[in-house]
Amino acid sequence: MSSPIKSQYSQHQQDHGDDDGEQQQQEMLMLTDPPFWHNPCGMQITYEGSGSGTIAGSGVGHDMMMMESDSAMRREEDIIDGIVLSAKQALSQAEQFAGSFVVGTFHVDVKKFHDVWKDTTLEWLQQAEYMPKKLNVPLTKSYLDKLTFKDVLPAVYVGMQNLAVGLEQVAWDQDRERLSFAKDFKNITFQLRAILCEMSMAISEMNETEPRVSRNIMPMRLRVSRDNRSLRDWLILREYITSLQYVIEVFVHLKSRR
Repeated sequence: MSSPIKSQYSQHQQDHGDDDGEQQQQEMLMLTDPPFWHNPCGMQITYEGSGSGTIAGSGVGHDMMMMESDSAMRREEDIIDGIVLSAKQALSQAEQFAGSFVVGTFHVDVKKFHDVWKDTTLEWLQQAEYMPKKLNVPLTKSYLDKLTFKDVLPAVYVGMQNLAVGLEQVAWDQDRERLSFAKDFKNITFQLRAILCEMSMAISEMNETEPRVSRNIMPMRLRVSRDNRSLRDWLILREYITSLQYVIEVFVHLKSRR
């Protein structure tokens, strides 16, 4: 016997026939715009180094090294604080919106809806690779203790860019079709951009090359098909919320170990 929630979901979907071809042409035009996550801060940012070179064997050289080390530690803590603050603000609004979206779209409580679809994933998002976590399930201490700031930052940056690919498409669809939650999804992309900006500045300050994610990770059929589109949107939103929880847990833990 099928789940009553899934039945409600099926009834909610509409058959739009062969409109996908026309929409695919529109999508191709939109996909030529530069992705917002490739330059999330909206400007070119350069950082001046604190200088280099020490006098071998001298007290002055040792003091300079210690000062640079302390400065790097402070910068790292500031970076963590900025990322966590942005993520907490985004999470609060996203969780509140998730309830409205599920009730308004599927006419069912968000917890019940999540329980039905919790094992359904979007493989192209690759969240299990970059930010392995289940919604509302805390990460284990043994997992957290293995993480380092230098390894976590680029991985999380890629994972959040993957989500940006999906959320951009959801926001486009909502806006183009003038749906009820167009403004909400647009706001989510703004909040995600702020988080990515914090991470981008951190990676630049570490003098590392920023990894860039292509829009091509999202299959075109998932962009243009209207079948199960609302479910697609929920799964992307769910993974976004889960990833924000991951970011907060991980970076708070990293700061506590300093």
